[in-house]
Amino acid sequence: MKRQMDSSLTEARQSLVYLVEGLARKRPDVYFTLVFDGVNAGVASSLRNVVVRETRRFQEADDIIKDLVRREEQPHLATVVSSDTEVHNFAKRSGCTVKSSESFLREARASVSGTKSSPQDKRLATSDKPTHVSRSEMEVMKKLFGG
Repeated sequence: MKRQMDSSLTEARQSLVYLVEGLARKRPDVYFTLVFDGVNAGVASSLRNVVVRETRRFQEADDIIKDLVRREEQPHLATVVSSDTEVHNFAKRSGCTVKSSESFLREARASVSGTKSSPQDKRLATSDKPTHVSRSEMEVMKKLFGG
């Protein structure tokens, strides 16, 4: 998907939607919400249990995700997929299960294609430590540690 993003962000997003739709067809009892930064990306899903949301002007996907978590009546039943440290930590503190984007993609591809995960994939899937720090987290660290 990273290669697709270099040529077409819309195509990369639609590929993710198709992958999630594959999961959603196998699990019609599970609802999926994908949140993308950017207005008018032209990405949609035809399935009832897959919702695609885009940010509005001056809004970030992270804020929408946090709002969805806040409104979740049973957060212990929700899984938030993000590699953003701030979103990851917020969801975890709220009682949600969290997964890194990379872990989710590996598991989703394996599930949709019907292949078994390798031991290495399973080990990587259990490592849901986010891989980067958000701008706001960096500002907090600067304040705390005098940066």
